[in-house]
Amino acid sequence: MRRAAQLRAALAKETLGLLRDKEALLMLIVMPAVFVLIMSLALQDTFRQSIPRPMRLVFLASEGAGPERLLAALTRENSLAVSARISKDNRADRARVRTQVREGHAALAVILGAARHGSWPGTATLYINPALPAQMRALGISLVRRAFARVATDQLASLVRRLAPRSPGAGPASLARPPRLLVAKGGLDGAPAPTSAQQNAPAWALLAMFFLTVPLSVAVIKERQQGIITRLRALPVPSWVLLAGKILPYFLINTIQLLMVLGEGMYVLPLLGGDALTVGHAPFALAVVAASANLAAIGYGLLLATFVQSQEQATSFGAVSVLIMAAIGGILVPKMVMPTAMQELSVVSPMSWGLDGFQAIFVRGDGLAGVLPDTLRLLGFGAACLIVAAVRFHRELRPQ
Repeated sequence: MRRAAQLRAALAKETLGLLRDKEALLMLIVMPAVFVLIMSLALQDTFRQSIPRPMRLVFLASEGAGPERLLAALTRENSLAVSARISKDNRADRARVRTQVREGHAALAVILGAARHGSWPGTATLYINPALPAQMRALGISLVRRAFARVATDQLASLVRRLAPRSPGAGPASLARPPRLLVAKGGLDGAPAPTSAQQNAPAWALLAMFFLTVPLSVAVIKERQQGIITRLRALPVPSWVLLAGKILPYFLINTIQLLMVLGEGMYVLPLLGGDALTVGHAPFALAVVAASANLAAIGYGLLLATFVQSQEQATSFGAVSVLIMAAIGGILVPKMVMPTAMQELSVVSPMSWGLDGFQAIFVRGDGLAGVLPDTLRLLGFGAACLIVAAVRFHRELRPQ
């Protein structure tokens, strides 16, 4: 009971502190909603039409002359970066390649079916990363079909040359037709292509979450400068109670921000002619990703507060570090248009983990299992930050 009363008092203290600065509180809640509205409307045509660097295509087939010719035709396309896997029994490889496409490590995959009599299999299936914009999806399909057509044309021309000296009765019976190309429904597992709302809504919500680092760290610095920390040392209150009192109000603010952004994307953007935000069918997974990103952001803010010595340091370093994480993590610029090196670097940003988690639900329709890796990364990052912050905060509260 005593600890519960202390926790309520700590919560009341932090909540009153936040409510006193109504302008800043309003800005924290309204800012992400305004950014989502502006950026989603401004970039919706870009998401429908932009064509970035060559798309990575994984080619999987059994051994044979036919697949080699098709691989060569695909490699000739400048807009494709092709990597090939030749396998005798490729059932396990098929699953790995589809996973690569699903998780965004490859934009496209062409998987040839079982071989028929001769050198060619009967069918080939094209899988497309569901996170590709519609224009890129159309381009990928067009490039692959053109490669298939080129192989068929070259093979027919070769046959005609071989038959030219022969009698008119010789027909093209020996022509082995290339496989029929099937495009997987929806690109992969029936998932739709992302819209600007599905990029910008979670992206700016995450940026707003992490920007709470600045007011959170400034509030801790003010307590230190105003002597509140000194007075707290004389109270029989554990440091974890005071720390929890700082976490919960900011957690609530971030949750309100996210709900506003999601509601705006679902109901306001369509009224203004923008793309409607679709949030998938896994509310529990969505709540888990949101809570994990929330704790990661608050943990980072508290960690920063225990290291900086002034409000100026908290403001400048907090804002700059958050913007760097946002730029690396695909928040300011979508990862799909980044160079490969930048995409690989994005794995170090917790905002990238949060964005991947949200888009796995919004775009691919994943549930909890699909977002678990990103969720664990966010929770690990948040826990590490909170542990270090708690240790330093406890040392600061110890009587001198």
